[in-house]
Amino acid sequence: MQIDYAVLGAFTLLWLAIVPTPGPNSLLIVHLSLTASWRDVAAALAGNLLAITIYALGTLLGLSLLLAAVPSVRLAVYLLGGAYLVWSGARLIRAGLVHKRWAAGGALEDELAVPTPNPFLRGVLTALANVAALFFLASIFAGVGILAANPATQLAALLVIVAGNGLYLTLLAWLLQRERLRTFYARNRGAMQMGFGLLFMAFGLRLVLRELVAWL
Repeated sequence: MQIDYAVLGAFTLLWLAIVPTPGPNSLLIVHLSLTASWRDVAAALAGNLLAITIYALGTLLGLSLLLAAVPSVRLAVYLLGGAYLVWSGARLIRAGLVHKRWAAGGALEDELAVPTPNPFLRGVLTALANVAALFFLASIFAGVGILAANPATQLAALLVIVAGNGLYLTLLAWLLQRERLRTFYARNRGAMQMGFGLLFMAFGLRLVLRELVAWL
């Protein structure tokens, strides 16, 4: 079966323009790049790409249409996703406050040497929590003709998604693991953690509020 290169090319150009858009996935990789080892960053990235692939496959199999047909289930999924992002943000804010108290008392620890707990799972859950991506993918697939394309073209589109996201996030992590940036983060850890926490909470709240407005 031949790939429809016209459809695939249109999708690729659109996807490459979308990939750099800030979101929970890139925020997680940025945070881990500044605080964790390459091994933890790679594990989180692998989990992230796995979840994105699941969403893309789900879109091709009609999962977004199923959720759209059952508004109560869709709302529940959005609430769960938003709650996870808010919870992640709250944990970072709490860690930032704790670090500030340690700094004030002169008792600091080298957190860069502490392994990140379950980075792969964090990557999976962060990507899955952004439920809006499922419906966003559905609109893009429909707009450029991927939903109506043959299986070979759809598979190629999945590879474009994984490769595009993987290369972008890997480059982002590589740039941010510079010693100067990590040192700056370490010196301002409390404030930086609270800043990252607020961003995670903002993404979560926006996710929930958009769906609640549509529901009401």
